[in-house]
Amino acid sequence: MYKLLELKPDSALINPQFDGYKLRLIDTDNSSGQSAIRHYELSEKACVEPHQLASNALLTYNEMYSRVHYNHLFTGPNEHSVIYIDSSSHVYLVDVHKRDAPVYILMFKIPPCSSMYALQGYHGAYAIGKDTVLIFDGMFTVYVLQHTGANGQAAAWQATGMFEIGCGSVAAGSTTENTQRTMYYVIGAHLTCIENDLAIQMHICYRSSKQTTDDMHSSSSVSNSATSYKRTASLFCIQAIQVKVPSGICNSSEPTPLYASTVHTLYSHAIPVYCEYLNHEQYILGVKKGIVLDDTELPSQPAAESIPPAKESFPYYWTQTQTDVTVCIDLPEAVKASQVSCKLERSSLSLQFLDSTECAEKYTYENRQLCDSIIADESVWTLENGRLLTFYLQKEHEGARWSSVFKGDDGVMETIDPSEFVTIRERLEKYTANEPEVAANVPLMQPYVDQDSGGDPEQQEQVTEDPTIFSVRSWSTGLAEASSVVGSPDWLCPAFSRASHFSETPLPPVCLKFDVDGVVFAFHASPSYQKSHAPPGNIPPAHSNVCARHASTFSALSYVQASKREKRFMYIDSDMTVAVLAEAQRRIYIYHQSAQPVAIQNIVDLGSSDAEIFGIQLIGRTLVVLRKHLLTMVDLDLC
Repeated sequence: MYKLLELKPDSALINPQFDGYKLRLIDTDNSSGQSAIRHYELSEKACVEPHQLASNALLTYNEMYSRVHYNHLFTGPNEHSVIYIDSSSHVYLVDVHKRDAPVYILMFKIPPCSSMYALQGYHGAYAIGKDTVLIFDGMFTVYVLQHTGANGQAAAWQATGMFEIGCGSVAAGSTTENTQRTMYYVIGAHLTCIENDLAIQMHICYRSSKQTTDDMHSSSSVSNSATSYKRTASLFCIQAIQVKVPSGICNSSEPTPLYASTVHTLYSHAIPVYCEYLNHEQYILGVKKGIVLDDTELPSQPAAESIPPAKESFPYYWTQTQTDVTVCIDLPEAVKASQVSCKLERSSLSLQFLDSTECAEKYTYENRQLCDSIIADESVWTLENGRLLTFYLQKEHEGARWSSVFKGDDGVMETIDPSEFVTIRERLEKYTANEPEVAANVPLMQPYVDQDSGGDPEQQEQVTEDPTIFSVRSWSTGLAEASSVVGSPDWLCPAFSRASHFSETPLPPVCLKFDVDGVVFAFHASPSYQKSHAPPGNIPPAHSNVCARHASTFSALSYVQASKREKRFMYIDSDMTVAVLAEAQRRIYIYHQSAQPVAIQNIVDLGSSDAEIFGIQLIGRTLVVLRKHLLTMVDLDLC
């Protein structure tokens, strides 16, 4: 059964008495060795300077935004390390110590690469195990680095395998066919065990040559017509790929070529902002405006066991209040709004499906008589994620209790859980607000489209207003098993990443906007498991039921971050105690979570020289800042 992933703020965790942040100065006197801020110079040969794109590379705003906010400091394979890649493509592992100077270890030199089919994106490093790190060359090759040294040989890292990502005809860059080239983004990676073999699961993203037209519909019960709104948008292809890692590849002196197979393909209007793995059969994806179901590519014959069975045999479920009736239908297959023909009249409902045999066989209603009369002009229907069809029927006789939805009792009693009903009511209020927060002449239910603007800054506010939809998906098919809805709090920032094998929590939390606050949601799976207790070989349970819980609140964070026009990075820590905002140049703001009327704020000024910030990571309670020639450590315990 398709479920709602409810992202509902807990009013008990909202602080209505909050007055603001109080500035606390940071002690920079290092005479006693207790300074909160320490700077360490990188060698001249190991400096950081991200490469520039070719002048003929034309990117959408979403792609430009992703590049500007790309974090060049990566999580290391242990909990006190980070990784960075210098301007000469050397990969360095940095052991971070709270008081001592960091230790630098050269892990790998990325071979030079060039292609007439791909744009040179940014390099990436992804620690998927304490002895395994993936290195992306920014084009289409991923190297598997494994720690092969014995005890005491910390620097013994070796590229034992390699594979290529990205297949098919795509376009990112010039619109001329002769110069169309691809830019790939790695958005998630995970090491698991499948059939007793190690396997790498990975998600990549790139702008497709396909374009789509948003097709939004509003139904009028009076005219029995559907008004359609269309707007062209770029599509991003999201590929789930799997790579089997055979035993014994560590014995080879050269990287062993590995085969990357595509498991499924999805399409969206934006690059995902969240991609985390529950287990070897499920993952959570967060994408602005959600997944485009119209063009989603799935295996022709998905395995039957990969699709969870429905819990209820009822054809629909429903509930009512004194004024209205809400009816929800879980459709057996995904459809587009244009395939739904619905007519709501005072005493009847008609429903037909075009080009969908399964839906038509089960849910075709021809003037089906309702239990009581409704106000047709005030009744509407909505379609979410292609699978959830909902009717909102306004009662003509307010206070009249319906014994069933249709005349002639069909045995379907009121079945919606109260918590689900609250979510549905909030969605309806969002859809039918008198003053929708969208641009003029754009229909209320139409999301903004990320046009091929080439990075037009005027589109920034439009893009950030788009809702971020979180969905729990099957690894085998890509089908959504649960999803949040449009009325949920919108995206604010992620948590600092931690390598999955030493994380104490299965999934990193997310911080979302709720009025002026930043509300933090933690994802929980049942049956529960800890990734630290599930190394390869101990497979976590498949098809976990996932819920999101409001776990913490950063008061006024949404408000204060909106004033930082130069912000480049923004994260919360996995313990939900601090939020860190770094500008592109010089300044870092640290906000401490508090339930009191006043919370603490720190400002770190890095000075005017060598001030551009290329990346930040949190190692324990030490904030690590990467600049061109410097690595800066900020001790949060002294802030």
